[in-house]
Amino acid sequence: MFRNIFIGVFLPVLYLFLFTSCNDGSSDLQREKEMRLLRQYLEAHNITVEPENSGLYFIQQTEGHGKKPAGNDWIIIKYTARTINDRIFDTTDEETAVRNNIHSRSVIYGDRRAPLQAFIVAGLREGIQMMREGGQATLIIPSHLGYGSEGTGRVSPYTTLIYETELVKVINDPEVYEQQLISDYILKYNDSTHLSVQERESGLYFIELTSGTGEAHPEEDDIVNVFYRGTLTDGREFDSNIGGSAFTFTIGKNEAIPGFEEGVSLLKAEGRARIVVPSELGYGIQGSGEKIVGYTPLVFEIELANIQNP
Repeated sequence: MFRNIFIGVFLPVLYLFLFTSCNDGSSDLQREKEMRLLRQYLEAHNITVEPENSGLYFIQQTEGHGKKPAGNDWIIIKYTARTINDRIFDTTDEETAVRNNIHSRSVIYGDRRAPLQAFIVAGLREGIQMMREGGQATLIIPSHLGYGSEGTGRVSPYTTLIYETELVKVINDPEVYEQQLISDYILKYNDSTHLSVQERESGLYFIELTSGTGEAHPEEDDIVNVFYRGTLTDGREFDSNIGGSAFTFTIGKNEAIPGFEEGVSLLKAEGRARIVVPSELGYGIQGSGEKIVGYTPLVFEIELANIQNP
């Protein structure tokens, strides 16, 4: 009896010990393999720089002459990221994404603006803080500063990453920067057209393109059908239903962002307008998904197809 109890307790413990030991050995082997591949890469590319204390290799390509970012700053960067075996897994350049079969419709390609701390790769954050505006650098990031022993998506566990990075701009105050984006857009628009730009008390900018028909504007509880195209102030599109079904919502029911609803309420049936929506009337300081970060002003071209009274 006692022998059976001993065996029943001992065997699970033994299996757990052996399983853990095998896992530890496997982890050690993977780390050794990563370091071997890293040494081979450095040798093949004649890279002689010493790593930082963290293990990051920072190779400056262009010095840059602007500000260095601090931990709480926002930044604008361009980058292409690949694994040490030369497989590109992320980029801000759309053509590069298409060529490497990693293009995603959920991403707005081009310069990426975000808080420095929003970039989850620790080695990328560290490297960026060593750069100045206008600077370019190659960052070689061992896995403990990247995606570690778990990996992610297109990156396997224990994989060294290589980022070709350009620091475009350092933003100390994202709210001030947003206001500058809006001012620059309105100034450029005024210079290129003779249309009147109406600044509303709410902060919305309204530019009527076609006056529409009838006398009625949408009121609370009216159902409206709207066609729209949404872009950033630099013209990059993030959403559109042109050529598709109308966006149908009820005025006053919080079914659209406040700035969009306000703009639609200023139209008559068949009227068209361009509106500039500050983030406080849009997606705020949190943003929305991968496409729209916080403090992002939005530009919509909208057409009110019709109004349905309840």
